[in-house]
Amino acid sequence: MEQIWAFIMMHQIEALLLGFGVILLAFMITHWQEVKFWWLNFTYNFPIIGKLSRLAKDIEGYDENHKWFYSEERLCRDYYNFYEKVDVDDESYDEAKDYLHAAGELGRKPTPTFIWIMIFVLVIVEAFGFAYVLAGFTIPGASESIQEKGAIGVAAMLAILLVWLTHLTGQELHRNTLIKKIRRWYKNDNAGGSNWRDLKPDEQLITIDNTFDDKDSPNYIRMLNRLDVNDKVMTTYTKTMLTLAFIIAIAIGATYIRHQVLVQEIASAHESAVNIFNDDSGSPFGDSDAKSDDDVGALFGDTDSKDAEDDLASLFGDDAPKADTEKKTAHNNANIEDETNQKGGDATFMILGLLFVFIQILGIFFGMHYDFAGRESKEAYECLRGFSTKKAFLSYYDRAKTHIARVAQKQLQKLQHKMNIINDNSGTDAETTALLRNNKDRTFKKYLEFEDK
Repeated sequence: MEQIWAFIMMHQIEALLLGFGVILLAFMITHWQEVKFWWLNFTYNFPIIGKLSRLAKDIEGYDENHKWFYSEERLCRDYYNFYEKVDVDDESYDEAKDYLHAAGELGRKPTPTFIWIMIFVLVIVEAFGFAYVLAGFTIPGASESIQEKGAIGVAAMLAILLVWLTHLTGQELHRNTLIKKIRRWYKNDNAGGSNWRDLKPDEQLITIDNTFDDKDSPNYIRMLNRLDVNDKVMTTYTKTMLTLAFIIAIAIGATYIRHQVLVQEIASAHESAVNIFNDDSGSPFGDSDAKSDDDVGALFGDTDSKDAEDDLASLFGDDAPKADTEKKTAHNNANIEDETNQKGGDATFMILGLLFVFIQILGIFFGMHYDFAGRESKEAYECLRGFSTKKAFLSYYDRAKTHIARVAQKQLQKLQHKMNIINDNSGTDAETTALLRNNKDRTFKKYLEFEDK
């Protein structure tokens, strides 16, 4: 872990950018409608090339029947798409609550922002852990800097893919739980053989708007009407098996690569030590040792040179056996150290592999306990917004409708003002000019009345 942390510190800019991107992505996932509304306003107000500037140039096209310019209708329609999502009443509250109850998902919530942030923080740690392992293997032959950047990219892609797969797996397991519940209720209800029927959804498609149409059906049929299932109403584990295979492959592959990197580091350390030893052990006198051997042989004769060397060794003392012993001891100690490092490293890598698997299981767990399996359960939840009382529900949506209507009216007035300026500069026929001037009846409120009709 210290090496992975050091790798992250070496790439602080990449880590900060990735962390910022993760937090931004988590916010966008959990506040998607707010982000879309902000983006709509941004695209309309952007200078020169914004939608307001482009629509304002269309001052000649208008609807003969309603006396509305096409550009005005286009703007109102864009904002109406958001307005209609919050244009609800007390009946909408009852429909959304009944739909979630019939689907068996009343009380469930989408994945909270802090959960997404926690998941993506773990993804960042995973990504840099993978990057450290893959740094030398992603782009063979490239420079070290390019290899590291390539490893970070590949690792981030793998981590994000794993988040997506684990979330899909959790949703599949949740849906399987509902299917098992349906089959168990179906079996219990028909145990006596008095209410036997094929286990299949009704022919009529059930949505939030007509959720009460099947109120007389058994609970398991109502739940089945709101799920997408196969013709046998059986559980499926395709996504689960694919995800497990991918997780196991990544865990084994990462552990193997870590092992190979450790072996390579130990071998490199030995090679460096041998090179240093060879450089330091050279005689400062070059080949003087060989020459001295020749001199001894010439002085005493070739046959007596061995005896002379033994005599000299006995005269001055011989530390060769002691040096050999110390060398063997050092070699054994090095082997023991290498073996210890190898076992400790492999044990650490196994723990990291188990930690990686646990993180993926955590992602699957979150997928099982958050989000929805019903076809329109997410829309029903977004309609309810977690309000427990109808009064709080209606109060919230009244404020939301007022806010969107005010923003839309403000944008419409900007558009009409720009259209009048362009008309004053370029000029059109008298009828168009009069229509542009007389815009008091072309408001967003009037457009809502037109849409309601």
